[in-house]
Amino acid sequence: MSEEGRRVFKMEAILALFAGKSDDSVSELLGYLSQRDLSAAQEAFVSTLAKAWLYSQHQPFMECAYNENTIYSEWIRSEVKRLGDNVSLAPLPEDEMAKVNLVLDTLSGNAETIAEQKETIAGLEAKVAELEPYKELEKKVAELEKKVGQLEEKNTELNTAAAEYAGKIPVAEGEINTTIKDIVTKALKDAVASVPLGAAAGGGEGGEAAAAAPEADDGSTAAPPDDFGFGSSGSDGGGFGF
Repeated sequence: MSEEGRRVFKMEAILALFAGKSDDSVSELLGYLSQRDLSAAQEAFVSTLAKAWLYSQHQPFMECAYNENTIYSEWIRSEVKRLGDNVSLAPLPEDEMAKVNLVLDTLSGNAETIAEQKETIAGLEAKVAELEPYKELEKKVAELEKKVGQLEEKNTELNTAAAEYAGKIPVAEGEINTTIKDIVTKALKDAVASVPLGAAAGGGEGGEAAAAAPEADDGSTAAPPDDFGFGSSGSDGGGFGF
């Protein structure tokens, strides 16, 4: 039965509260006593006040001490036999609940904030997971930039070495060719000059004619023609050249 402003509960629910158990019957009891919906954290806070108030309402409750070494079902059976099957309870007094409600409201606000923060964190973690491939790309880009820097440094070293080598070349290619031509031209001139005039004429009458050649007044017999040798006149005008 229930009276106006009161509610009847099974004694097992009261005993479960005293034994520190958490089940649906205990949650229903605490919700009624506090006249509000409670979270698990809020139930733990209200249970202390509820037990103290129940002790004050029914003195035999103060003897309900549960020992962990005792079999729970046997303890319930013996206590129900002593206290009865049911109990009629009124909610906790409003003046007692005023301060408690301030704490419960704070706990509720904190729980909502925590839930919002967890949701925000979950969203951020999801975004981080989406950006993970880009992190790999950034890593590869950094590696490529490092390789490019190394190649540029190597290229600079090669350019410097090439410049130093070029500075050690004594003459240009054109000057080398001209020098070679001059050496060959001089060698040919020396070779011609070393041949006796009589030998060049072939002896006999030809030799006599050759011997008389120096008497020519214009020197044309001694001078080689422009087309003699390997090309046009050399750099010294000797008629031998390339």
